[in-house]
Amino acid sequence: MNVSFDKSTLRYSLPNKLLCIDDNRLIPPFEEEENEMGVCSECEGQLFSFTYHNFQDYTAVVCRCVDCSLLRIILFDPAWEWVGEYPVSIIDDVSQTSANSVERNSISDIGNIAAIKLETVFSPREIEAMIQKSKGENYVRQYLYNARKKYSLFNELFGYSLEI
Repeated sequence: MNVSFDKSTLRYSLPNKLLCIDDNRLIPPFEEEENEMGVCSECEGQLFSFTYHNFQDYTAVVCRCVDCSLLRIILFDPAWEWVGEYPVSIIDDVSQTSANSVERNSISDIGNIAAIKLETVFSPREIEAMIQKSKGENYVRQYLYNARKKYSLFNELFGYSLEI
């Protein structure tokens, strides 16, 4: 498996718990859990996870070192084999395009949202229509119309506004 993204663009929004990859992919967490993840490559302190994100075919785990406080992304393949460790910076410059998107909690790629969150609010047909629309494929307009009526509820429950 080959990971395809620009490692220099990894950013993380602490208040929103969103991982930003390639300055435009916003990935909400599917799990928030603290686990010991290994040793920091900078200072050899303990790394502890705090959010888990689906990224391509991988799981991206955001970790913080207890000694130097650096944030790291650790990628695991589907079999939970280690793929790589990458530094990540905290988003704090709101003039950046990606930061503005993160601050709005806007999600336009529905594939980055945990299925259980979607299924809580939307019907299977509505989810299918949103996925098809986000990919530029043909979709049933009525199902997308019904889903859009529920966007405010989804935002209220999970804190993400959908733009599909």
